[in-house]
Amino acid sequence: MSDRTILMTGMFDMDNYGDLLFPLVAAHRLQPAGFQVQPVAPSAHRPAFSDALIPIATAEMLAGETEAAGILVGGGYIIHAGSTDFLDHYRASDVGPSAGVGLWLGAALAGALQGLPVAWNAPGVPHPFTSRQARLIGPMLAGLAYRSVRDDGSARLIGAPADLPLAVVPDPIIDLPRLWPRAGLADDFRSLLARNGLSGDARLLAVHVRNRSMKGLEPAWLGAEIGRFAAARGLTPMLIGIGASHDDPAVARSLAPFLGVPHLLLDEAESLREITAALAHSRFYLGASLHGYVVSTAYGVPGVLVGRPAYHKFSGFLAHTGREGDLAGSWPQAFAIAETFGPDTDPRPPAAAHEALDTHWQAIVAAFEAPAPRGGDFALALLKSGLASEGPGWALDPFLNRRMRASPGAEGEQTHGRW
Repeated sequence: MSDRTILMTGMFDMDNYGDLLFPLVAAHRLQPAGFQVQPVAPSAHRPAFSDALIPIATAEMLAGETEAAGILVGGGYIIHAGSTDFLDHYRASDVGPSAGVGLWLGAALAGALQGLPVAWNAPGVPHPFTSRQARLIGPMLAGLAYRSVRDDGSARLIGAPADLPLAVVPDPIIDLPRLWPRAGLADDFRSLLARNGLSGDARLLAVHVRNRSMKGLEPAWLGAEIGRFAAARGLTPMLIGIGASHDDPAVARSLAPFLGVPHLLLDEAESLREITAALAHSRFYLGASLHGYVVSTAYGVPGVLVGRPAYHKFSGFLAHTGREGDLAGSWPQAFAIAETFGPDTDPRPPAAAHEALDTHWQAIVAAFEAPAPRGGDFALALLKSGLASEGPGWALDPFLNRRMRASPGAEGEQTHGRW
C-alpha cells in the first residue's frame, strides 16, 4: 500500500465475472494518474479466477490501518441495505447482515473518519430505501467527493438532494477492450477451443442462462431451443457459467444434455481473460447477464439481453447505447428478437458513451487529487441515527470492558466507587 493507493469497494470476493472486472478496469484507468487499486470486499476471500485482484476485508478499510489516497465505491448493484447472510461464506465470516451496506455506507464512514476523498464509480441502486434509511442518504452524499450512478433508475432510487450533482454514466465495463484489445485475446480463444476439442474456425453462439430468467421453463425445452437456433445459423452453442455465486455453472450443466448439437460447456473458466476471449470472439450473444451483454457488444458482438426479472439496470444500460430493442422479457421473446438481426448489425456503444466515461474518470482522478470534503456531518448523522434506533448502549457499550458488558450488575457492584 502507498499514499497513491485507492481502496475500491465491491463484491470482489465472489466468483462472479462482471463484479471482478471492475477493479481491473479501474486500475487501467487510474494508472496514468499514478494510482494503484486495492480491492475491498466484505471478506478477504480470494476469487477462483487466476487473474482477479485479491481483496482485503471491509473491516480492514474501516480500521484505518491501510495507507491510501481515497476510496472508490463500485460498480455493480451494491447500493442497498439488504442482508447477504444467505451466502454461505459471508455467514461463515459473520459479516452477512452488514456485508452490502459496508461497501458504500462503510466506505463513506471510513472516508469521514480518515479524511479520505470518497468517489462513486457508477454503482447501481436496486431497491428503494426506508424513510429512516433515507435520512442518512443526504449527509452521506454530501460528504462524497464525486457522485455517480449507472442509470436513471438508480438516480431516482437514491433520491439525491437537488443541490448535489449526480452523474449518470454508462456501466464502466464497456471500457474492457481498452484493457484487453480483441486481437490480443486471439491466442486465449484458440487455446479455449483446442482444450474443448474444437477447431480454430469454430463459430460460437455465447449463451448465458441464469435460473431467475428461466422461471416456468423446462430445461429440456430451453436447451432444445438453443440448439435449434444455433444449428439454423451454423453456430456452435457455448454455455457460459458467468456467475458461480448465482449457480450459473449448475444451470449450464443442466441444459447441456438437451442441446442436441455439439457444444462447448464453459462452466469452470480458468480466468476472467478466458471468459472475455470467449465472448469477444463469439458471433452472437444470448443471455441474462448484463455484463455478458456489455462485454460482448463492447467487442462488436451483437446480442440479445434477457431481462427477466425486468431490473432497471438492463433498460438503463441500453438507454445509454440506444439499443433498447435488444432487451427481451423472456427467452421466447429473445429468440424472436434474435431472428431480426442482420449481418451488418453493429452493437458497439456509441462515441457519446465512451466520452461520458472519459469525463467520469477525469472527475474521479480530480476528486482523489483534491483535499477531501468534510465528512463530519455524515458521521454525526450516523451516530444520531444509531442512538435513536438502538439506544445509548449502541454507542456507549464499547467503552465498557467485557465483564461489565456480560454482567453489568455484578461488575457495577465491584467497581462502585473506583471511577
